[in-house]
Amino acid sequence: MLQAGAWEAIGEEDFGYNRHAVRVGPNVPMSYMYDVFVSYSRHGEWPKWVKDTFLPLFYHWLGEELGRKFNIFVDYQIETGDSWPQKLGDSLGRTRVLVALFSKQYFNSPWCMRELQHVLSREEACGFRTAQNPGGLIVPAYIFDGEDFPHQVRHIQAAQLQKYTSVRLSTGSLTEERLSDEIRAWVPSVAHAIGSAPVWDSGWTEQAATALLDQFDAAAPAQTPPPGSA
Repeated sequence: MLQAGAWEAIGEEDFGYNRHAVRVGPNVPMSYMYDVFVSYSRHGEWPKWVKDTFLPLFYHWLGEELGRKFNIFVDYQIETGDSWPQKLGDSLGRTRVLVALFSKQYFNSPWCMRELQHVLSREEACGFRTAQNPGGLIVPAYIFDGEDFPHQVRHIQAAQLQKYTSVRLSTGSLTEERLSDEIRAWVPSVAHAIGSAPVWDSGWTEQAATALLDQFDAAAPAQTPPPGSA
């Protein structure tokens, strides 16, 4: 079973955000910037698998499903010199849909939990996951066994990719072909969520950026004051 961790610490928060004075700059476009924000654990081999295996297949099939140009945000796109918690939050706040790659390490990552909870809160505020509107803005895929994932997300229909997520996957292998087939079958759900996204709210950018700056502060090592400064 998962140990008490990031979900318990963050998953039930009310994201009202008032500790940081995060401001949206004058050059921020007043609309969505991305169709998809890919949220995943950076544990071990997952970053390489996401970049080299998952994203090329996902990008290809989603493009065919949408039939238009589209933008995906992945954290490795953040440029050197950027304030990465701010950039991460800005991007999340200006994205239509969260594609969350669920694994055990995902739910033990405070960063992933901040991203997930932001969009869960947006869904609730916009009237998603109700009897009248059962859809949502989170479209997950399981990339590792999900039997003991938190109950808060088990009701969300997810792609079952875990049988095909070898981190040593050979190009052109039967496993890669099956992974491609599973992603192809899944992307209509992603496209539907993109098409169902509500009108963009500029407050989401500030909320997401503040949440991730809060996490950055929480993760920073405590500073020892210099002698005589107390």
